[in-house]
Amino acid sequence: MKAPRDLAAVTAGGVVAIDLVAEHLLLARPLPDAVLIPGLLDFHTAWNRGVSFSLLWQDSRTGGLLLSLALSAVVAGLAVMAWRTRDWISACGFGLIIGGAMGNLYDRTTFHAVFDFLLLHVGPQPLFVCNLADIAITFGALCLIWESLRAV
Repeated sequence: MKAPRDLAAVTAGGVVAIDLVAEHLLLARPLPDAVLIPGLLDFHTAWNRGVSFSLLWQDSRTGGLLLSLALSAVVAGLAVMAWRTRDWISACGFGLIIGGAMGNLYDRTTFHAVFDFLLLHVGPQPLFVCNLADIAITFGALCLIWESLRAV
């Protein structure tokens, strides 16, 4: 890879591919709920019609379209920032966030909801349900935070 922007593009493409393959497999052959890590992580499917933590829940096509348009604008802005970055950690962070956002955008435009399947909880207290795209977005944000703190 000659430039950090190449890393961002490859990372974003890899995240989208992994997310779509995982979801395709899980939707083609649904699995029952299962404990993955006792007291911490379960396999549990859910459809999220909102954004993070099901905020701004939308049942209407118009609401879903507006969320998709807003997400597209965010992805476009992040793509410009990824194109301009000179830092490899930031490029990786942008790629993870862009890929995760595009994976969720695909779900939203195809299914009118985001397919989540990992339930994080502490003991009996559920925290949230997410998917691989959400995990990529979280790690991407951590990369950007780490890079910004490293620069200080």
